[in-house]
Amino acid sequence: MTTADIRPLVSRLRETLEEHRDEHALWAPEIPASGCEVRNLPAGAPHGVTELLAVVDGMHLDHSSQLFGSADLPGRQVDDSLAGAQLPDGSRLDDASVFFCFGEAAGNPLLVDQRDGSVWRVPYDGVVWYTGCRLERIADSVRDFFTTWVVTDRFPDLAGLTPDEAADNDWYRLLKLSSLAS
Repeated sequence: MTTADIRPLVSRLRETLEEHRDEHALWAPEIPASGCEVRNLPAGAPHGVTELLAVVDGMHLDHSSQLFGSADLPGRQVDDSLAGAQLPDGSRLDDASVFFCFGEAAGNPLLVDQRDGSVWRVPYDGVVWYTGCRLERIADSVRDFFTTWVVTDRFPDLAGLTPDEAADNDWYRLLKLSSLAS
């Protein structure tokens, strides 16, 4: 992953957020002004996560979706809670320590498989995720996840938003104002 792919997208979002902040004073999105300094990157974080943190140290997308900042990551790991989760092939997850939690969408964990860098989510199935869930692979890398789900028309699906909810969602409105979503 290269930060060159993500950096211009984050810059556009920051500029648009600042440009429209007075117009939308109560907006929920928060995008830190800078990335995390190398010396503050959390130990054990997968490469894709550290590359994203170098550009932006966390992002608050809406009330139930965010990418964690470097200071929050250590306390957000969910290894034990994922044990037994259903995998796409129908089997159960034996070793949850292979996953690194780097955010949440619709209140459910966003995870990086530390073996291959792929991104997984716990889709909202109407149950509390830590009482039994299933995992779904959604991207080959953190970069792909960011450019395919976070800053595109796919965000409502990621955040579990209905079309009516998406129309009122501040992050989705920001994407539209930034010409990243239609």
